[in-house]
Order: sequence, then C-alpha cells, then structure tokens
Amino acid sequence: MFEQQENQGHIVGKQDNPSGGSELGAVIEMQCFPLYSYLVALNITKVDYFSLDVEGAEFTILQTIPWDKVDIQTLSVEFIHDHVGKQVIQDYMSERGYYVHSEVTHVNWLANDFIFVKK
Repeated sequence: MFEQQENQGHIVGKQDNPSGGSELGAVIEMQCFPLYSYLVALNITKVDYFSLDVEGAEFTILQTIPWDKVDIQTLSVEFIHDHVGKQVIQDYMSERGYYVHSEVTHVNWLANDFIFVKK
C-alpha cells in the first residue's frame, strides 16, 4: 500500500495505518515488484549507479536484492526515514562487500544519504 502525502509519499503496511488514510493523504493499494524482477526482465546483471530514496523502506528494499546475482557498483541510500537506523544499514552493506565512500547530509534534510561503493 502507498500513502500519498502532498508531493511525496511512502510505502505503508496495514499495521501502519489501519484507518486507510490520514489528514495528509489517501492510502491506495498498488502492485509492487522487487527491483530484481525488473532487472531480470530487462536482462541486466550490472548496474553502475543505483539511487534508493523511498522515504523509509530503504532497508527492506535492500534486503530483497540478491547480491550474488546482480553487480551494483555504487549506491546512494537515504537513511534518515528508515526505522532501523544508520548503523544497521551500514553494517548490512558492509557484510555485502560495500564501504561508505561518503555521507551526504544537509542541515534542512534535503539530503541524508550514504554513498556505498563496492570493495
């Protein structure tokens, strides 16, 4: 399910918003597919750069990627909205052979991303 909030939104589960909406936006059901499904359909096994910024579901999405089947060289991953925290994301990516090249932040929350590079 997806909750639209003005010019942005985020993925929600039924447990997150059982009423079906909020004062900011409506919740709609939509069919979603893992990133890897699209890569397989397009016959892509190598990705030079991947940007992941989905307002809070970044870690969940990272967990769906079969790292042994797709070669992603560089990723930017937003960390500020994800409930698991920065360190969990950093540790997870380190276990998959990536290091933090840089951390991009802005005082007004315009950016809060890790830049991961494959070792």
